[in-house]
Amino acid sequence: MKRKILKNLIFCGLLANAVSAQQMIPLNNMDAFRPTQGQWSVVNAVEADFTKPNDLHKKDVSTGLNGGILLCEHPPGKYGIEMDLLTKMEHGDLDLDLDFMMAKGSNSGIYLQGRYEIQLFDSWGKKSPKYGDLGGIYERWDDSKPEGSKGYQGVAPRINVAKAPGLWQNIKISFQAPRFDANGKKIANARILSIYVNNVLMHENVELTGETRGAWEPNEVTMGPLRFQGDHGNVAFRNIKYKSYNQKVLSFKDLKYGVYKGNFRTIGDIEKIKPELSGNLNALNWAVTNAENEFAVKYAGKIVVPEAGTYTFTTTHGGNTEAKINGQQLFKNAWLQSDPTGRKATIELPAGEVPFELYYWKADGWLQPSLGLYAESATVRKHPLHTANSTMVNNPSSPILLGTAVEPVLLRSFMDIKEGDKNKRIVHAISVGNKENVHFTYNLDNGSLFQVWKGNFLNATPMWQDRGDGSSRPMGSLMPLGDAPVVAVLDTPDKSWGGVDATFRTRGYELDDNGQPTFKYDVYGAKVSDKIVPVEDGKILKRDIAVSGAVSNLYARLASADTISKNADGTYNVGDGSYMIKVEEGNASIRTISGKQELIAPLGGKISYSIIW
Repeated sequence: MKRKILKNLIFCGLLANAVSAQQMIPLNNMDAFRPTQGQWSVVNAVEADFTKPNDLHKKDVSTGLNGGILLCEHPPGKYGIEMDLLTKMEHGDLDLDLDFMMAKGSNSGIYLQGRYEIQLFDSWGKKSPKYGDLGGIYERWDDSKPEGSKGYQGVAPRINVAKAPGLWQNIKISFQAPRFDANGKKIANARILSIYVNNVLMHENVELTGETRGAWEPNEVTMGPLRFQGDHGNVAFRNIKYKSYNQKVLSFKDLKYGVYKGNFRTIGDIEKIKPELSGNLNALNWAVTNAENEFAVKYAGKIVVPEAGTYTFTTTHGGNTEAKINGQQLFKNAWLQSDPTGRKATIELPAGEVPFELYYWKADGWLQPSLGLYAESATVRKHPLHTANSTMVNNPSSPILLGTAVEPVLLRSFMDIKEGDKNKRIVHAISVGNKENVHFTYNLDNGSLFQVWKGNFLNATPMWQDRGDGSSRPMGSLMPLGDAPVVAVLDTPDKSWGGVDATFRTRGYELDDNGQPTFKYDVYGAKVSDKIVPVEDGKILKRDIAVSGAVSNLYARLASADTISKNADGTYNVGDGSYMIKVEEGNASIRTISGKQELIAPLGGKISYSIIW
């Protein structure tokens, strides 16, 4: 099939200008896609051998599932745009969120509007990613330029957080389509507002001056399909979610402000006196006060609502706010310390001009003044109703970032994690950073390896700025492993894995000649040593657990997840493709306890295994 044929495909199944809330591309069949060659199909499950080039294929499972995974099985040696897959859905401004799986050595991409490629690639372990690696914005191309300079404007991802082939990964893309005037002339370039790969920011506010190399058509448009590249290796997709936006925004009309001086606690206190200053604004801005403390500002006017619907407003501020829109209480009087997550409220609004009123006041001298208000709906992308400088903090603190060195870097700190929907603080955590950019945190109170990540090491700002709170934060693509002891006694096969035993006593750690720590502790009358080191140039973490002292029914738990399965190559797939375990020494088996699956192994002397992600 040639490009001209693709261009002339007729699509009548979807009105692209009437998309509202987040939607899923259904993957129970191929109806959401334009006709293509046969290498694309919908399957129930896939599997891969991360050691074999282009090995990613359908997995036979006896379930009642009806698809759920979009699989491309690329015939080697065949290339061409006709092997790509296009959606019937067309989009302008878009938020896209999907999972993908790469075969070893595979190369694919997501073309926004069929024209701007975000690269998908097996970049596992690569140290210096380029525009052609995972998460890169692919280069533009000009055949008229001299050799060596035909490609231009490709943008590399900030860091490489690619997982091993055969594992599920995630990408989130926020895209702003190019703008055109009434005559069809382009008046603003397309933009990548953000790209996150495996929850790490790769790009932010990148302008796209034109279509990238390999575009479906050499032009730019207001609406176009999603396109998945399928001619450079096997790849799979699932959970394809998107949210399309129109180009409408809310705005103020006849917005007036009044500035009051004093130490206020309520709106009633403010209304008792007359404003010292007043004027008109087009957007909210606290700086009209010409003060940084003991002031209040009242904003009153109208908000112009482009279309009736449900709108969510978010306020960020240092001090107090209270607000009403269309006579409805939006935010009650509440204090906030410039928290970027802000306060949210959702209300129904009619189209047209509706009354608006907001009070902002600050009495705490140590607090930095700031005021922000954002609006969004199912079809209106989140946007500010304040000036940029209204949320800028004076004299901001520089972040305190801890990097790595030739030898491992160890830092003791508090570490905050999530267990289910609950927050937990580990107070005796030690994080180990390695030059290979693969890091982990260990709990000295129970011997757990509770998180690993790739990328940069630690943000120590919360720990070392001002008085600090004693905590640090990982920087990179974090994978939680669970804060439970790795060693336990199981008197019966169905005994649940408990918490730390009362006999647990930490003995600290020892450093080897390379600066790598071996953690040591006593439990159940035995002595345990636990060494975790990066191998294969940082692609893998290898863990050796050795025990001395006779203890009956002593086991090590290597993984716990909703699902664990054994792959054909002998590795174990944990958490539906989150990571893999390879056991080099020991005999592991899978058991099911209380609806969860666990990978456990008898621990008579030593067990050695690798964590692959």
